[in-house]
Amino acid sequence: MRAEAIVYSLLGASPGLAALVGTRVYLDTRPEEDPLPAVVYEQISGRQNDARLGERETVRARMQINCLGAISENAVNVREAVRLACHNQSGTIAGYTVVSCIEDSADPDSYDHLVNIYAKPLRRGSCI
Repeated sequence: MRAEAIVYSLLGASPGLAALVGTRVYLDTRPEEDPLPAVVYEQISGRQNDARLGERETVRARMQINCLGAISENAVNVREAVRLACHNQSGTIAGYTVVSCIEDSADPDSYDHLVNIYAKPLRRGSCI
């Protein structure tokens, strides 16, 4: 839950993102009835290095952050706000020491015509 707490803290501290999505930042799933735009984040992989007694534990996590909008432009604006909120962050975040938080990749954009949602995903890597 460390990586999720860190991402939530970074996203929640961004006034630019809050101006776009309000409090619609969700772990794993978005309630279907909630309006767009919104952000849904999830951990997609992680690795924990076993620390010896007295040493710091290191965790690497990859997070996917889906930036959602009813129109493509809204989803793009949310993605840019997420980038700014998370870009190259380090230090103590949500009570954890973060060595780095960098963009790993941006997956292909998608559109789901059944529910009229544009998705602009980002993947971020963190070393905690």
